[in-house]
Amino acid sequence: MPKSKLKFCSGFLLFCLCVTANAWATEKMPPVEVRAKMSTVEALSSPVSSVIKPDDQIPAGQINDLTDLLSLTNSIYIQDSTYGRQLFLRGLGDQDMRVLIDGMPLGQMGKYYARSLVWEAIPLENIERIEVIRGAGSVEYGNTLVGTINIITRQGQKETESKVSLNYGTFNDFKAKALNSGSVGKVNWAVSAATRTRDEYLKNNDVEKMSASGSVGVDLGSAGHLQITGFALKREEGLALDDRINWSVWSDARDYIEGSKVKQDTNTILAAYTSDWFDLGISYMQHKRDDDYRQETWQVGDTYDYTLDFKAPAVKAKLHHKFGAHSLKLGGEYSKSDGDADWTYYGQESGAIEFDQDLAGAFVEDSWQILPKLNLTFGLRYDYFKNKVQSVNENPETQAELDDDQISPRGSLTYDLPSGFQAFAFAGQVYKAPAMADMYRWSGSHTLKSFAGRAVLRAYYGLKQPAGAPAFLIPPQYIEGWKSLIGQMKPVKGWDYELGVRQSGENHAFQVNLFYQDLKDYITIYPVSYPPTYNVDKVRIWGVELSGVYTFNQFLEVETNYTFTKNKKEGDEIIEKLYATDELFNAPEHLLNLTLRSRPLEGLLLEWQSQFVSSRFAGGAPAVPPQVAAMNSKYEPMYDLDPYWLHNVRGSYTMSFPKTDVTFSLAVENLFNEECYVRLDYPLPGTLVYGGVSFTF
Repeated sequence: MPKSKLKFCSGFLLFCLCVTANAWATEKMPPVEVRAKMSTVEALSSPVSSVIKPDDQIPAGQINDLTDLLSLTNSIYIQDSTYGRQLFLRGLGDQDMRVLIDGMPLGQMGKYYARSLVWEAIPLENIERIEVIRGAGSVEYGNTLVGTINIITRQGQKETESKVSLNYGTFNDFKAKALNSGSVGKVNWAVSAATRTRDEYLKNNDVEKMSASGSVGVDLGSAGHLQITGFALKREEGLALDDRINWSVWSDARDYIEGSKVKQDTNTILAAYTSDWFDLGISYMQHKRDDDYRQETWQVGDTYDYTLDFKAPAVKAKLHHKFGAHSLKLGGEYSKSDGDADWTYYGQESGAIEFDQDLAGAFVEDSWQILPKLNLTFGLRYDYFKNKVQSVNENPETQAELDDDQISPRGSLTYDLPSGFQAFAFAGQVYKAPAMADMYRWSGSHTLKSFAGRAVLRAYYGLKQPAGAPAFLIPPQYIEGWKSLIGQMKPVKGWDYELGVRQSGENHAFQVNLFYQDLKDYITIYPVSYPPTYNVDKVRIWGVELSGVYTFNQFLEVETNYTFTKNKKEGDEIIEKLYATDELFNAPEHLLNLTLRSRPLEGLLLEWQSQFVSSRFAGGAPAVPPQVAAMNSKYEPMYDLDPYWLHNVRGSYTMSFPKTDVTFSLAVENLFNEECYVRLDYPLPGTLVYGGVSFTF
């Protein structure tokens, strides 16, 4: 770190620690408990977990979507691209984990247009907390390799509360939101609305966003509780017009002009009944996308329009009860995913793809308190899936179908040690169905329909032909060799092992966790989802996760988490030949989050937040094999993305008036204007400044 940066950091800390005694706050920070950092629901059966609360963040406007919150916890790394944000946990992408809302499965197509989930589609105003369960977790969670993210929505509390906030930042980034929640008698409610606009920082990539959410619940007394939640989002973002963007390599997007936009419309509704014995949930999500392309002149075959309509209903039921030293649960879930994608080509016949997936699971688990200090949790889970992907009005060979099932045992032990220490161990089998997008990409490569698949084939065999030239130019022996190389699509199976210790006290908490995952037939995907997609023989992932928080006094609290991860692939002949590596894409060895927090004056909160991400294998930017990028000098391949260390300074000051609190906040993100590739295909926008005011009454 340059001396000027070190001096700045030191000065900030001295300011926090050296405020005069007569101005000190009269109340200390609340004591820290390890349970507050965990999922209280699965504290025993999922010992490797953490909780993030949006309301704990300084409200300056620097948090734009869920990924900004999730990046603060252990082992999570965010990779951005022109298609949207992706989340990586322990080196595996968000399509390898399960995302839930109030315990209900959220529809995930898989990595399609470079993203597995539209993270922006879930309004932050509607979130009470986010539970992140790393590893396999309880048998209640299925169809995941590396973890489960459970988003808990907001419910009205006893006292009625309203909140209005306004934020403004760099690039005319304006945000406004309003929230009202409360309860009357046995009825609770929470409603919110928000809007955001931001100018471009690359040509044409401006943003407009509106969201609304609502929740109403009824306390049925001894009969249980009923809660209905819904939220909606509309979002428009301009397609970045820059030579570095990945789609300029593969498509006619290089000719798009200003006004080209991606429009998204997402609606979700959930109904949940809970009681002492029985829980029942029903959910429905619909996501629509419309790419509105514009060009000065159109050529025959240019992509003129693209639309996606994705629907995902789900139902889940669970019986649960405690009998003496045993806590039992038995349940099942079913989710249906149905997607229709349509392409309109200028002067040519349109193309369409139909995606269809059925996921079903059943589980039984017993949490047995064997001794006052010893708990054993053991369960079995059954998973079944059926996938079907078909290109409409095309060769029947483009249709792909697959189904499979598995029974997975999982178990954990926790033991309470003296002085507040607790040791834990976990072992369990994992199982993951290929996503619908996996099936589509694999089929496109297997049938040589995919432009990118043909390009990689030619690079692999060293054929001196144009990258995307028609398949009939490829000699038959290479076609047969290619089909044998990528094989048939399979589900991923494996084991997850966790071992660790944690301890908590009045002013501190810490956790150390060792993990090892052994995955068979892992589905590998290129950085922004381009083909080929195929199973590799084995992936092994191992490492250590450290996390802790220590409150010295009201002037200084330190919170940190660090993850060291190693991985190794076996049997990936394509990547080993093209890149001479056996690493996973976008899997940094080192991740560090460090937050220094101080309350030097009553109502004043100051934070210094730093994030370090080590180098990671990118596989060539702009997201193409280096042999293809080398054909054009402006597409210089980047085999690895450099490490970066970002520093953010944030502060808020709250003034209390009768019945109203007013909070002023300020945040400076990327304080030292670090030039780094958090985005795969172009760098960060530089230093960002946000400010805001909120009123709570």
